[in-house]
Amino acid sequence: MRNQRLKRVVITGIGLASAIGNTVEDFWLNLLEGQSGIDAYPGDGRIRATQLPYLFGKIKNFDQVETTPAKLKRRVSFSSRLALYAAEMALSNAGLDSPEDRKEAGVIVGSSNGGFAHSDQFFKGYYLDGFSSPFVIPSVMNNGPSANISIHLGLKGPNMNIDSACSTSAHSIGAAFNLIRFGKIRRAMTGGADSADSPGVIAAWKSLRALSDRHETPQEACRPFSKDRDGTVLAEGAGILILESEESALERGAEILAEVKGYGASADGYHLTKPTIDGQQGAMAQAIQDASIQTDEIDYINAHATATHLNDKVESAAIKHVFGERAYDVPVVGIKPSIGHSIGAVGALEMISCVLSIRDQIVPPTINVVEPDPECDLDYVTEGKRKLKINNIMSNSFAFGGSNAALVIGKYA
Repeated sequence: MRNQRLKRVVITGIGLASAIGNTVEDFWLNLLEGQSGIDAYPGDGRIRATQLPYLFGKIKNFDQVETTPAKLKRRVSFSSRLALYAAEMALSNAGLDSPEDRKEAGVIVGSSNGGFAHSDQFFKGYYLDGFSSPFVIPSVMNNGPSANISIHLGLKGPNMNIDSACSTSAHSIGAAFNLIRFGKIRRAMTGGADSADSPGVIAAWKSLRALSDRHETPQEACRPFSKDRDGTVLAEGAGILILESEESALERGAEILAEVKGYGASADGYHLTKPTIDGQQGAMAQAIQDASIQTDEIDYINAHATATHLNDKVESAAIKHVFGERAYDVPVVGIKPSIGHSIGAVGALEMISCVLSIRDQIVPPTINVVEPDPECDLDYVTEGKRKLKINNIMSNSFAFGGSNAALVIGKYA
């Protein structure tokens, strides 16, 4: 690699839609107060003979806030609608109002389950009635969110979708980070958008025994690090961040919310659904090294924390391998009990929560931990939100297929 000075990369805008709020401040307030957006829903028969009751983190009142034109709504997936909503919010938050500023921005926005979740209705029409539509492929393709952002908001830099299941948006942020710091582009819109609200998709996840069955107490269903955890809860959501070079942000007088410092990526190379300590610790160690800091400079860890039996104990063990004895002194929080697991979007929503933790010097709680698993014995901030001096945060995202991502962001100085 030829010698060059790497550019500093900063975050100047954020936007989101989530099960606990459709504005940044509503999302943050509800997260800090330990609210959950998980609800129980009866089987609705959208597919013949399907009456599957399910838990899900739905976005509430979205029709009242979205600005997607009616004609476009009929032609895109719900994931794309979420992406457009969060993208417009992020652009406004970053003060990128000029078409010229937008034109050169890249779009690296991931999606994973949203395309085939959206396809249920079309395949039902074909297999039962022999009818298909020219809108099927454009609306179900997984790069729909990134494509629609680029087309409808006039962003003409590199445009791509990254799909690595649950680590999708973390890898998307990492890819945008690298493009900017190596000087390939000045700014990018990045993150993820996903909606797995489909009977077929939910049934498939249920067959993996990865989902919680606590239908009687939905808001207490997702219990990371708890002895009695029985699985995660799927959700929908979008998280979009504006990343740009420090030079670009300073030139236009943008408010800098945080700095992206490091990115680590690894593979378990072992099993499609069973995580490994080596793979997870490899991504974390890479991210810390990439950020040119030491482990004792990480003040807080936003954990992947799916509330599945294997992931929580493997992630806790991997953190101990990376941090040694100091692992017991670093707050570790999982926010999926509040927002649900939106697959391709969840890493970006977690990253936005990290940006807000840096802004306000406070971390949200891990809710629903009643009796900790003895193998999960770190400080999970179970007592409620906690004030904390924060300079650097690590955020973990680990996926089926053994795709691991870790990001380090810090207070901008």
